[in-house]
Formats: sequence, structure tokens, C-alpha cells
Amino acid sequence: MNFALKKLYAVAFAAAAMTSQAAVVPIDAADFVANAGQITFSEFAIGTSNPSYTAAQYGGSGTAPDVSFGSFFVGQDLGVVGTDCAAGVAAGGCVIGSPTGTLALDLVGGLGAFIGTDTNHTGSPVLSGSPFLNGSIAMLFSTDQAAVSFDGGFFNAIGTTRVTAYGRDGTVLGSILNTATGIETLLLGTDDGTSQIAGLLISLVAPEDAGFTIDSIRFGTVQTSGGGNGGGGNGGTTTPPTQPPPTGETPEPATLALVGLALLGLGAARRRRTS
Repeated sequence: MNFALKKLYAVAFAAAAMTSQAAVVPIDAADFVANAGQITFSEFAIGTSNPSYTAAQYGGSGTAPDVSFGSFFVGQDLGVVGTDCAAGVAAGGCVIGSPTGTLALDLVGGLGAFIGTDTNHTGSPVLSGSPFLNGSIAMLFSTDQAAVSFDGGFFNAIGTTRVTAYGRDGTVLGSILNTATGIETLLLGTDDGTSQIAGLLISLVAPEDAGFTIDSIRFGTVQTSGGGNGGGGNGGTTTPPTQPPPTGETPEPATLALVGLALLGLGAARRRRTS
């Protein structure tokens, strides 16, 4: 195979690989199909630091993951307020940097997340970052997920708290901001319905007087929607295929054209050698 044909193959299959990564977007409650079980933080004692759950401990089944909690991921750190972070943001809530290597919680440099009681949230135990109400929270899943839902708050302002989704290699898949004050159910999922979310980071990006805690975490799938440009009040979610291919990815037309061109080139090269 000559150099030009090898290069054509490389371009074709690189394009195919690029199409395999889903984007994470806000989804509507009607499009979220919850699996059995949810994490309510009543499963462990108040004060438990960096709790870690097996699926069985919160009633999860099927594709439900084991879940571990911390402050942020390896490769990340807390930012300096006024330099890395907006003025007025709580020092423990602003995270900078990108995860490095396979996604993993930083349980050494991170301040930690712990189970506490937030009277402004719910009557049940909740999870807070450190310091209380003002620290970032990271959650890591043992298996990749298509959609995640949880309650966050109490929010005093809109757009203060960001939820960032990461792939298993630490790649950012997408993020959403809180769109309401008070307690808000935050739902996010992949735009093609495939399971690619390996973990979430919840951090502050603007001053939030009330801080936040989280509760009632559920996992699930994204069902057929009426279409649009993203859920969560932004027009719906992308409809996943009824029977997705085993790899969970569908090549785009442009990618198929490139692969086809490469195969034609290979056929021509073979004919030249045999003529």
C-alpha cells in the first residue's frame, strides 16, 4: 500500500473516531427514564466523608453504577478567587484544570465531600463539598452512563453553579448551569443516547450566597423526544436509535464517504498489482 493510500486511510478512520464522542446536554424530565434506585445519602451516617456506594446499597440494578464522591479529579485543583475565579466566588467551590489520565478522584489534594444536613434543601441528609455549602463536589461512576439526575441548591441566583460531565479519559463532554433559584432538579444526558458519562463535577462559577448541596441522585437513559436543540427547557433532546449498533456509534455520511473512498483506492491498488 503506497503512502498516499495509507494517509487516506488514516484520515478516514480518524474522522470515524471523532464521531464516536457524544455531547452532554440538558434534558427534559419527560425524556429521562430513571433506572431503579437513587442515592439519598441516608444510607450512611451524618459526617461520613467521601462516601462510596455499590449499586446494591442504593437499590440500583442493571446498568446502575457504583458511585464514589470527592472534591475534584486528579489533574484539577482549587482556583484563586479574583485570578482564576470570579470575584466573590467561594474559594472552595471554584475548580481549575482538566483531569489527567483515566478519570479518578483526587482524594489527597481534594478537601473532600461529606454527608450533612441542610435545612434549606430537604429534610433528608445531603452531600456537601468542603467547606460546608461552598465546596465543589465530584462523583465518579464505575460504568459509563447515558443520563444523570440530581437535586441541587438552595440556589440564590441563576447561572452560579456548573455541572461538567467527563468521559472515562477525562475529556469534557459538556456542561450545564443551574437555571432556577431554590432547589432545582438538574438533568443531563448524552445527545445520542449512548452511555459515555464517567463522572460529574459540580462547582461554582459565580457568587452564590446560599452555596449548594446535592441529593436524590438517579441514573437512567434518554428516551425519544420531540426533537430540538437540547433539553432542560431548551427544545428537547436528540432521539437515540431504537436499536443502536453494538459500538454505540453511527458514522456520519461524510465519514462513510471517506471510508468508501479509501476502500476504492485499495481496490485500485490491488488491480494495478495483479494486472
